[in-house]
Parts: sequence; structure tokens; C-alpha cells
Amino acid sequence: MFKNTEVNYQLHRYEQPKVKEEVEATLHKLQLLRNRISELRVQCEELRRLSSETKEGILLCNECGKAVDPSEEIVIKGSDGIEMAHYHKECFKLLWV
Repeated sequence: MFKNTEVNYQLHRYEQPKVKEEVEATLHKLQLLRNRISELRVQCEELRRLSSETKEGILLCNECGKAVDPSEEIVIKGSDGIEMAHYHKECFKLLWV
């Protein structure tokens, strides 16, 4: 009985470094995925900004994709003051209902 417990303890002791390495590898992969998500989020914001501006300088609604009249325009700005999105008043209301 004592010998069986001793063998189990030794097996458990040898498995610990392997489990620790697996956890560290998983955490590293998670951090890589988080970094990639951040990069993709920045790219999406840039694409959204570019898609809201046509070649003629007419702004397009981020919700419906139609041209926004300056009198009906609602502009969403980021914390840095950069314009992030443009909406019609009606489209913007639908987002918040």
C-alpha cells in the first residue's frame, strides 16, 4: 500500500512540468490571438472609415450605405477625435432603439 502511494506521488511529480509547459504554451497562443484580434480591429475600423467616403467626397451611411445629406448627418468620433462613422438621423435612431 505504501509503495503504491509512493509510485503515484512520483508520477504526479513528473507530470507537473509537462502540465506547466502546456499551460504556458496555451497562454502564449492566447496572447498571440489577442494581438491578432487587435490588429484586425484596427484594420476593420480603417476599412469602415474608407468605405464611408466615396471618391467624390460624399459620405455614406455606415448602416444603410446610402449617401448622407449634411443636414441629416450624425458623426461618431473616437476618443482621439477621429471620425469613425457617419449615419443618417433615422439610421442612428434605429441603432439605439
